[in-house]
Amino acid sequence: MNKTPTTDLEYDLKESSIAQVRYKNPGSSKLLIASTKQILTFEKYIKNLSNKSVFIFNKSSVQNVRIETNKLYTNGKVEFFILSLLSTNTAEVLIKTSSNLLPGDVVSTYIADVRIVEKNNSIFTVDFNTEVQLLIDEYGKVPLPPYIKDDVSKYEDYKNQFSDGGFSVASSTAGLHFSLRMISDLIKNNHKVFYVNLDINLGTFKQIDTSNVEDYKIHSEYYNMDESDFHEILSLKEDGYNIVTVGTTVLRTLETVAANSTYRGLTNLFITPGYKFKVSNTLITNFHAPRSSLLAIVQTIFGDNWKDLYSYAQSNHLKFLSFGDAVLFNIDE
Repeated sequence: MNKTPTTDLEYDLKESSIAQVRYKNPGSSKLLIASTKQILTFEKYIKNLSNKSVFIFNKSSVQNVRIETNKLYTNGKVEFFILSLLSTNTAEVLIKTSSNLLPGDVVSTYIADVRIVEKNNSIFTVDFNTEVQLLIDEYGKVPLPPYIKDDVSKYEDYKNQFSDGGFSVASSTAGLHFSLRMISDLIKNNHKVFYVNLDINLGTFKQIDTSNVEDYKIHSEYYNMDESDFHEILSLKEDGYNIVTVGTTVLRTLETVAANSTYRGLTNLFITPGYKFKVSNTLITNFHAPRSSLLAIVQTIFGDNWKDLYSYAQSNHLKFLSFGDAVLFNIDE
């Protein structure tokens, strides 16, 4: 099989195209229809939707995992970015500090003592002397992506209105285009709505660092979905419903379940050119960063023409990345 050079996932993303704020009204955000290059608002898309459709969302909640504090004895700044909870007091974290931390070291701060258990590249396994979730609840901040200027006024905007449970450190940003009212309108118009949970981790922001896309080792993420929901979705598809996955995390969850009939666990499914989709007919997704694993999904679905599509979007002043606009792809099975 021919491999895909990672340079195929590069494009010129203008800084002015990166959205810094979310649309005040999600329905006013724009949707580019890839097959026709038509641009319309999400409200108009929902209002004009004639084909009976199934919409599937990722309900995993973004946690306030950025914890900033100071060291007890030096008052030096330190930030713990909680990636995952391993137990009540143990977590995988990123640490910003001036110190060169090694296993066995203890960082004493004003809110907790933190012992370094293990270090794997930039990721630390640490023990806190208090419950990690309590620290998140009391001191945590929303983890805005690095390309969005940090501002407390944006924190709630980075969370989906329908979020429920889960432990994500990044948002399922395709869902940001849908308010609860818009989802209610879908149901009133006889469309079906389902939810899955995939806990998004920071791997979603990482650039592919191998020469060929297929050689990249993608991150693993926890997912779960209701078994009866999955079979109902397949039944509705057989009945002629269009299956719309809202976001790449939903797409990867459905494809993982279809491949292994396991309804909860870890997935490291990496969708690359040549992949044959089993469930979804349509993907709604934001415009993604260069060299990302998410862009590999776009190339898999739309082929090399995605670059022309992205150029068209920028020339028409559509906004990119988390707070930006979105594109709708029809998936050829």
